[in-house]
Amino acid sequence: MKRRMKQSFVMVAVTMLFLLTAACGSKADTSGSTGQTNPSNAGASASKDDVLQKIAGSKTLAVGLDATFKPFEYKSGDKFDGFDVDLIQTVAKELGADKVDFVDTEFKGLVPGLQAKKFDIIASAMYITDERKQTIDFSDTYFPGGLSIMVKKDNESIKGLQDLKGKKVSVQIGTKSVKFLEDNVKDVQLVKVEKNTEMFLELETGKVDAVVTGLPAAKTYTKEKGTTKVLPDTLTEEYYGYGIRKENAEFKNAVNAALKKVKDSGQYDQIVKKWFE
Repeated sequence: MKRRMKQSFVMVAVTMLFLLTAACGSKADTSGSTGQTNPSNAGASASKDDVLQKIAGSKTLAVGLDATFKPFEYKSGDKFDGFDVDLIQTVAKELGADKVDFVDTEFKGLVPGLQAKKFDIIASAMYITDERKQTIDFSDTYFPGGLSIMVKKDNESIKGLQDLKGKKVSVQIGTKSVKFLEDNVKDVQLVKVEKNTEMFLELETGKVDAVVTGLPAAKTYTKEKGTTKVLPDTLTEEYYGYGIRKENAEFKNAVNAALKKVKDSGQYDQIVKKWFE
């Protein structure tokens, strides 16, 4: 009798051990399978950065720009085109975004729009300045620039910065040109306009004596129109960067890493060659 009881007890213990082991194995297999299905999603969902979370979920990056600054950003029919457009689309792919939504905004509204979360990033030939860095962060620089003076082709009276004294000079609101001239030229008459195209038109129609704007845009306009010239000496040395909200430090690091990959791969050089050579 005792022997039978002992045998029964052993059988029950073995059975319970078997069931417990099977259950543990099943649980381990299930979690392992889930983790191996898409490890990138697990990493993305673990990010606390709201922009990176959005890209992981929607595969979309929203970009603010003022599409009036050829060759950086402009509209060709209903399509956005330009150096900034091509480059940010390439960077977006490295970030995991299959689609880029461009939000056309007046330049002066780009920083407020970014802060209001109307878009995720600014890609609009924006100079990295200490003043702007008080409000937003910037990526690593992606292109060199600088302010320049553009005049009509037959203008021989303006040869440098100090020749702008007492002259009418067109500048775009919200750009560094405004403060630079206010700080460095006495008695300059600034004609402030909303859009870059208006600035050039003011010069062409003789309403102003000169334009102060970014060197690449001034050179591109002069090459296309043939009615203006860019003075050889640039006024400043500046660098363009992507505007990013201060709270999105992780996203900024991801943008810098993506930009580096684009440069290292040779894609950046191809885009530069397309638009500036």
